[in-house]
Amino acid sequence: MPEFTAKELAELVGARLVGPPDVVITDVREPRQAGPRDLAFVRDREHLETAAGCRAGILLAPAEPEGFQGAVLLCEDPESAAARVLEEFAAARFPPPTGVSPRAAVSPDAELAGTVAVGPGAFVGEGAVLEDGVVIHPGACVGRRCRIGPRTVVCANASIHDGVTIGADCIIHYNAVVGAEGFGFLQRDGANVKVPQVGSVRLGDGVELGALSTIDRGTVEDTVVESGTKIDNHCHIAHNCHVGPDCIMAGGSKLAGSVRLGRGVIVAVDVGISDHVTVGDGAVLGAGTGVHSDVEAGAVLLGRPARPIGEQRRIYALTGRLPRLFDKLRKLEKRIKRLEQRRGEDTPPPAP
Repeated sequence: MPEFTAKELAELVGARLVGPPDVVITDVREPRQAGPRDLAFVRDREHLETAAGCRAGILLAPAEPEGFQGAVLLCEDPESAAARVLEEFAAARFPPPTGVSPRAAVSPDAELAGTVAVGPGAFVGEGAVLEDGVVIHPGACVGRRCRIGPRTVVCANASIHDGVTIGADCIIHYNAVVGAEGFGFLQRDGANVKVPQVGSVRLGDGVELGALSTIDRGTVEDTVVESGTKIDNHCHIAHNCHVGPDCIMAGGSKLAGSVRLGRGVIVAVDVGISDHVTVGDGAVLGAGTGVHSDVEAGAVLLGRPARPIGEQRRIYALTGRLPRLFDKLRKLEKRIKRLEQRRGEDTPPPAP
């Protein structure tokens, strides 16, 4: 079990230490659950009251909470500092495997750097190149002529198809698929005619692909995901898409063929984007949004079909009032009908 002192953690995250430097912690917990051997953190000054009565040995916080008895690591961004601490805990708790398992199937002409690890039951195809620090977990498949950059991790049962290129420091999570055949068909004379997909997939550096997510290879050109983009579980990127750098795709979101996302686009949970749509830099697509036409840079959209978020929120609010509005409308219709009937009764007959 990993152990860290307050002094070590202060140096690690660049925090100012208040209190005893030799306090030792072995875990990270929420303030209300933390004990003397735990580190806890408070995200910002507004949440300092959550540390009231906290029993943690070490607290990461933007200011000293009143009455806290342990060591305090003062920093401007406790959440980022906590993420750095969690990296150290993860590395200590779950050290990466080393070496090539004798139960792995590695092609004789694959090129593996000396620090590559390949787990039992994994496959590495002919002509594949795995650079320094690559980890291929048990049951994963790396196809022919793939190239995987330094320190990239391919988790158990993930599949990297032939010819795929993956950059440095990427994570391909469990059962994800990179480079499967794109969904290409033509309808001719009432039949579906298959269009072979001969492109590939290129992932930049620092890309993360969630469990059970898929990225299809292109028809002719490559499907591309640029550096820094993070993709959640159960997402799908179809053939010929180009996803810009530092984008976010939350769980269940889907890009149809030839979609282009600019830099830093945020795609929330369960968003669907139609084929050949371009989404500009910094746009935000709210949960459940359906996008059928191009989106300007910086736009914030919501709903199906996608509308500016303010307009869509007003629609949602009005939707909740529809039953009452309908009842009022029916009453008004009946009142108008009665008035019309009364007017007809009061109208004298025409002169002979």
